[in-house]
Amino acid sequence: MIGLPFATVIWSAALYAVLLAVPVQASEQVSPVYRVCFNYDCNRSQAVRLSPQEWQVVVNQFRPAAGSAGEERGMIRRAIAVLEHITGTKTPTHRDRGGNAIPDNNHGQMDCIDESTNTSNYLSLLEAHGLLRWHSAAERAYRAPYWVDVHWAGQIVEVQTQDRYVVDSWFLDNGEMPYVQALNDWLRKEPVE
Repeated sequence: MIGLPFATVIWSAALYAVLLAVPVQASEQVSPVYRVCFNYDCNRSQAVRLSPQEWQVVVNQFRPAAGSAGEERGMIRRAIAVLEHITGTKTPTHRDRGGNAIPDNNHGQMDCIDESTNTSNYLSLLEAHGLLRWHSAAERAYRAPYWVDVHWAGQIVEVQTQDRYVVDSWFLDNGEMPYVQALNDWLRKEPVE
């Protein structure tokens, strides 16, 4: 805020603080519809509609409202796990196992392209319904430290700092809480804490 009058800086900071203090106000009678993909490289996709009761379970992951960006990242992890679980009751994705496991019946199995696409859709859904206050959904993150070791993940940006974090569910079975890690650590393949 270099070059701005002091009053403008104070007004902007006060407005931002007020906006963060407003409680989450997602509509309880919403029935969101979104697409999920599966069967590797988004080979298959399916529309999913949540009932108002299922959506309320997602909304409840953000109550009470987060007091910090770190707290909201924990809420995002829980909400993604809930969305994966509910989605798995409506699609073959309930069969998904962490990594690129190839079970006997791999219908519903997801690679990192499927997982990152779905996670990005979930994050956009959360943002569109006003559940994210400290973060915004971003484009998928990509890393390729070795040309045979390509990996994708969902991504969020912390609003106040512009720090980027990946939301990566590929390593885990369907419905488990995804890893959230600072983008630079993820790019270097640092262990998740």
